[in-house]
Amino acid sequence: MRMLKNQSGLLNIIALVLLTAFISLLIIFHFVLYPLPDTLVMTTGMEGGSYSVFGQRYREILAREKVRLELLPSSGAVENLQRLHDKSFRVNAGFVLGGMSSAAEAQNLVSLGGICYTPLWVFYRGKDTFGDLSQLRGKKITIGPEGSGVRKFALDLLRASNASEPPTLLLDLSSMAATKELLEGRVDVVMIFSTPENALVQKLLYAKDVKLMNFKQAEAYTRLFPALSHVILPEGILNLSQKMPPADIHLLAPTTNLIVRKNLHPAMTYLLLDAAAEIHSGAGWVHKAGEFPSPKSQDFPLGEYAERFYKSGRPFLLDYLPFWVAVYVDRMVLILVPLVVVLLPLMRIIPWLYSWRNRRKFYKSYRELKNLELEVLESPQPERTRNYLERLDRIESSINEIRVPLALFNEVYTLKEHVDLVRGKLRRFTQPPKEDRPSLETKADFGHGG
Repeated sequence: MRMLKNQSGLLNIIALVLLTAFISLLIIFHFVLYPLPDTLVMTTGMEGGSYSVFGQRYREILAREKVRLELLPSSGAVENLQRLHDKSFRVNAGFVLGGMSSAAEAQNLVSLGGICYTPLWVFYRGKDTFGDLSQLRGKKITIGPEGSGVRKFALDLLRASNASEPPTLLLDLSSMAATKELLEGRVDVVMIFSTPENALVQKLLYAKDVKLMNFKQAEAYTRLFPALSHVILPEGILNLSQKMPPADIHLLAPTTNLIVRKNLHPAMTYLLLDAAAEIHSGAGWVHKAGEFPSPKSQDFPLGEYAERFYKSGRPFLLDYLPFWVAVYVDRMVLILVPLVVVLLPLMRIIPWLYSWRNRRKFYKSYRELKNLELEVLESPQPERTRNYLERLDRIESSINEIRVPLALFNEVYTLKEHVDLVRGKLRRFTQPPKEDRPSLETKADFGHGG
């Protein structure tokens, strides 16, 4: 029974270590080793549009790592944002224009960065040359269907330019239908949000009798609408030899962001960031090489792993290990480093706790021994010598009951030596004195330890 009691301290320490290890494993499993998905759902845009084309390219790249990307067509950025906000909707990622949400509305969403400028193209027919939206008052203007990003921005810009009220006629047509109507002369103006690579944009850029608005007040619009950037379609970018366009054309462009839900698996996050770098890092008609993808985010906070990606690049292990292994190892390092910082001091204090728990068994005996010594020193009563010696015997008997590991037995014997020391002093001090009280020399000798 005593042996079991003596071992209880060691068992408690072992239990503490095992509990710490178990909690650590739970943390690692929850944050690192939870199952890897093999399917990702992305909401894109209208069939044939820029977002749809982007989605196809992302799907091809993710397929290299055996990840299936499901693409969900939509009416545009507004519907994409609605789907991402709706927790009941099965979607993980999507393309969203900057300036369409707020931080308060984006609590379950994070950004993987801006991936491109998406210019506002205002194509029109007629002999006149327009340089501002206010000049479109009274025209038949297509502004995109409900749920499209172009419709939201177009309405805001036309209202700010005092060109949205009658006799202006605003039509809710898709980009494809609007392009057809403009080319056949049934509408006056088409407003499209798209990248320059879009087939419909290029068709209208080269079409006869169709002009592209050059925003003379582009910089003013960007001050009034901070989500918009002032970009330039350079002179000659369409055809250098024919100088098409004949001069720089100033355009307005929000930034398209790649938005994901916060609970997206980190492995998927790295896959999407890798794909974004491959797809969007080159030069375009309205941006330079290396300008995208960009950590500059609008409306949405930058995701934790995206922030790491832009600061230090992709995990270097991805260059040497299979993707899933590299992601696991990278996350293990990320979790274990702070965990070790916490565990090391704990592991160092455990031996101290173990030693203290055993040494505290001596404290009661030392306290009783000290009290006895002080009592004799401060108010000596020779007639109580027998009582003093009996108390010393009880202290020594209690010492014999102490159970400690073999490594601490030297302290048991040290304590017994101290008891014998006090006993010897007590006998010398309480011998019948020659005078009525102990000499100062004898008293000082007894109390040297007090």
